[in-house]
Amino acid sequence: MWIEDSWACIWDFIVNVGFPKLWALAKILIFFAVVRFVAYRLIERVMKHAAERAAGENAVVSAGRIKTLCGLIRSTVFYTLVFVSGIMVLRVFDVDAAPVLTAAGVVGLAVGFGAQKLVRDIISGFFIVLENQYAVGEYVTIGAVTGTVGELGMRVTQLRDDMGKLVTIANGDITMVTNHSRGPIQAVLEVSVSPDSDLEKVRSSIDSAGSEVASVVDGVVTAPKADGITAVDGAKMTIRVSGEVKPGRQDSVQSALREVIRARFEKEGIRLV
Repeated sequence: MWIEDSWACIWDFIVNVGFPKLWALAKILIFFAVVRFVAYRLIERVMKHAAERAAGENAVVSAGRIKTLCGLIRSTVFYTLVFVSGIMVLRVFDVDAAPVLTAAGVVGLAVGFGAQKLVRDIISGFFIVLENQYAVGEYVTIGAVTGTVGELGMRVTQLRDDMGKLVTIANGDITMVTNHSRGPIQAVLEVSVSPDSDLEKVRSSIDSAGSEVASVVDGVVTAPKADGITAVDGAKMTIRVSGEVKPGRQDSVQSALREVIRARFEKEGIRLV
């Protein structure tokens, strides 16, 4: 008899307590799966639309930026759903969620105070990617460092400068960025000659040198030309030479231009000062 009573109690517990709780847990799992599916699909559609709008940009850069943002947003949605679902599970088992939320708030506050710099770096990195300030492979100046972006993370940015040194900068410390890769830049050179030199002859020689450099040196967008006199006195006459070049190519173009101008001046009898 006692065995029958025991089974009856167990069955009564399962029917009256177990099934409702299991059904409640099942509904929470269904809620989690459906909301995550809908949120992920919505994120993908929004990012796809953003990619189509950015079709005029560098395809590789645009794809990398959108992939980074998509992953970050999906992670945020996932952990938010896990937290909400956890609170719902506690309520199913009649556990008061208020102390848990309070404890989580206290822990979060303590972690927030201890990791303010980390949080600032991550938030700054998110907006750098969102605003497309620069991307991997671009030539930029950040603060006092100029170089090629080797890695763009959510916490740090790594630059490889012209000397080959790898510089790591926390995203939260970035206050001003100069991007040299979003269009041609000016390669400027000043040439000083004797003040009694024939100006037209000097101009012609410089323009010919610029055309020669443009034909043999990679990275020249518009051939360098003589802009005009920037300074003149009894000792010398200074002429400004400029042309548009691709980002990161100004040093090589300027070096080649100096050599060609010097050779042409020697050939034509124009004296450098």
